Amino acid sequence: MKFAVSPTRAAISAVIIVSVVGASPGLAQVCGNGVVEPPEECDDGASFRLDGCAPDCTFEHVQRLTQLQLLDGSAPAFCVPTTNAFGASFTSFGLSAINAQLAAGIADGTLNQLLQVLTLDDPAAVDDPDIEVGLLGSDPDSRGPTSGLDGWYVAMAGFLDADNLPALRLPGAVAARELSAGPGRIEIRFLEGTITVREAVVNAVVGPTTSLPGPPPDLFAPGFTAFEAMQANDGNHGLCGNLTVESLAMMPLPAEFASGGAAACSGACAGSSSYTWCGTGNPVGPGCNSTLDILVGGCAVSPPLCIGLLDPTQPDVGTGGQPPAVLVPDPTTAKVTVVEPDDAYSSWFEFTAERVHLTNNIGGIFADGFEGADLGAWSSAQP
Repeated sequence: MKFAVSPTRAAISAVIIVSVVGASPGLAQVCGNGVVEPPEECDDGASFRLDGCAPDCTFEHVQRLTQLQLLDGSAPAFCVPTTNAFGASFTSFGLSAINAQLAAGIADGTLNQLLQVLTLDDPAAVDDPDIEVGLLGSDPDSRGPTSGLDGWYVAMAGFLDADNLPALRLPGAVAARELSAGPGRIEIRFLEGTITVREAVVNAVVGPTTSLPGPPPDLFAPGFTAFEAMQANDGNHGLCGNLTVESLAMMPLPAEFASGGAAACSGACAGSSSYTWCGTGNPVGPGCNSTLDILVGGCAVSPPLCIGLLDPTQPDVGTGGQPPAVLVPDPTTAKVTVVEPDDAYSSWFEFTAERVHLTNNIGGIFADGFEGADLGAWSSAQP
């Protein structure tokens, strides 16, 4: 099935073809003319990123985390350090509560952490010695499917650089479907905000299943397929790194642990304080508490039983070769003053992920007739 090319699109394509081919009669392949020509993987007639097909006519490989789980044991050897002070600070009850919140956010579409694999020459991701991995926060795009394989997501601007690439990227490689990237600095979405992660490392296994991606784009090379999923939840893989105290101090305390919450921490219990919620969408301010506050102050619920959820914990990773500064909560407000912003808590998360699409720029003019909100123009037809 084919769609008529709009007059505007045809004019642009004609200019591209005449100017490029006229200048170089022997040139056969023109990226951006809406015709998939070897070695192109796709060609949507546009020169944008964040629309499924990159400006060099390669497919944009993006995965959404379908599971993100904090672990409480020692991290694998690829993590430095392996202490996992952040995860170990939670008791079994607290860890269950945090992971339940993460699962709920992923399920209801309020927590959308994307992982983009860049410079991937092998779309099956079996072997490639030189890749980059970037992490992006995103929101569901209601113009298309917002769940499952090939769902549509809009990357948050704060995670992008001027070229619409992930601003923070990890160098990496994939060998025999074992993907490894890092160490480096990234930012991840977590519960009430964004955390900065030092010395971040991603290790995952790329799944063996490949398929023709759904749109966008819908103009692919004949026979093109891309990997569908990756897994990092077997105890030997995952995402690890050191969560900076500055970013934890900027992330509001989850409402469940604040006074009046479902699991309100109590100052009547030893190793615990009472905390104040910042309110929906509000930043941390002088009158409310942060995630760092509860880490340093601890949390126990249901006095006089005082069931522990989180043990008072100090950062375990220092800055510039120095030990981390000791953090002291205010006895009245339980607020903690950051001493060294880049001190950090070691951490380890497991995850699974599946292929999705970035759709920030699908409102442009495309060779297959799709323009703006004309969703009916999309098809699964091949050139």
